[in-house]
Amino acid sequence: MKKTIYKLLVMLFSVLAFSCADDSLDPLQFKSVKKGSILALRGDQLQNIYVLGKPGAEFFPRIITGTETFDFDAEFLAEDPSTLASFDVFAIKRIPQPDGSVLLERKLLKNVPFSDFKTTSDYLRPWVSVSIKLTDILTALGLDYTKEEDVEKMLTVYKFGVAIESDLNLKDGSKVFASDIIASGLYQSGQFYPAQRLTYTVTDYCTYDNSDWAGLYDATESSEFFGGYGPYDVTLAQDVGNPNRFNINNWYDSGIPIYIIFQPSVDVVTQVVTAPAQKHPNGVRTISAEGTYNQCTNEITLDFLYVRDSDGEVLDKFIWKLKKK
Repeated sequence: MKKTIYKLLVMLFSVLAFSCADDSLDPLQFKSVKKGSILALRGDQLQNIYVLGKPGAEFFPRIITGTETFDFDAEFLAEDPSTLASFDVFAIKRIPQPDGSVLLERKLLKNVPFSDFKTTSDYLRPWVSVSIKLTDILTALGLDYTKEEDVEKMLTVYKFGVAIESDLNLKDGSKVFASDIIASGLYQSGQFYPAQRLTYTVTDYCTYDNSDWAGLYDATESSEFFGGYGPYDVTLAQDVGNPNRFNINNWYDSGIPIYIIFQPSVDVVTQVVTAPAQKHPNGVRTISAEGTYNQCTNEITLDFLYVRDSDGEVLDKFIWKLKKK
């Protein structure tokens, strides 16, 4: 599979190199980037972004422990891999100005020498695993997670995440700057994502409160079989016998009643919600799901499986997202 992905990447580079007559339409800025000298994202961050549909990496300012790290794997794609000397990793500090603008400053986090790269069966080209302590990133940004005012700053000034950039230092003295990689549209391909421009997502965490979930929601579906659908209205009503159970009136936009159960959370990992296996009203199909919730934003994401009981055929498999109105 990895070899197939690499071949696709090579083909992609070739198409881009010869098809961008208008430099402004060149997503990789080939006139600025030394041909083939690109750090490509690999590992868990790529998996999170393209397979799981969640942030590559994220942290939670209200519950930082001091042990968190920003980790990523990167493969060096080049005609001659030995041309790389090292790369520098930066965090982008945001400094709000009186006129409402934001001044950006690059803060060096670490230098990764080419000697840290390895060649294994995982990838065709040399690759490296990078790990940076969250506390080191915050220090570079002038933030202290033990101070409430700095926690609030993380949630406001950095509400769209902390930008992490890497510049390549080539042995001939030239550089490939992160700013040369501007392929925001290309990121949708699912086959290529530059490791030189990443985001450490900042996510709020709020203590579980079952009194805050009842109400009207927008529902959207992303089906493996039928594509996207929605939004449409659903209502969550708290169960009288179980305060963590909520009954839903319009599953599948078909008036089908189901129920979900929230797990009271003590941290982000335990923000879990499920739809235990339950019968469709016709009695011959089963509905079930597992997912997560965000107490701060009143959002729910469930991975549903809709199965015909007689033969086990999967009738639909989709991500159901609910957002409180």
